[in-house]
Amino acid sequence: MPVCNVIVLKGHPLATLKQLVVECSDTLARIIAAPKDRLEVWVTEVEPALWGLSGQPGDEVLQTASRAEVEMPFIRVVLLQGRPVEQHHQLIIEMTAVVARVLGANAERVRLQIDEVHPDRWGIGGIPASVRRAAEIAARAAAA
Repeated sequence: MPVCNVIVLKGHPLATLKQLVVECSDTLARIIAAPKDRLEVWVTEVEPALWGLSGQPGDEVLQTASRAEVEMPFIRVVLLQGRPVEQHHQLIIEMTAVVARVLGANAERVRLQIDEVHPDRWGIGGIPASVRRAAEIAARAAAA
């Protein structure tokens, strides 16, 4: 169920963005102790002209400032409710570090938002997560 979207200015090399997907996936899976087949990570690129930086379109700002100085990568992580606050804090610390390192960005400019979703308000394949999780837990108990 966990999902992570990293939003960046368009223009990073594809190899860099692929590395970002891999490293964010590894970091997210490790911190929340989730199998990788249960999470999704994707990168969304925004045209610089459509990104406001210092009150101006980004393409104009980038004519006089470096990407590292002005880009503000935004990470949004969506998790089901119930995880300890320590996991949230670890996600903030480590995901910020990964994104800054891989993109060559200023860590002070990286922002991360964690959205917790109640299992009754998250659907997986047309089934509320609360129902699907209960069925998975029952199946595991029956198999044990």
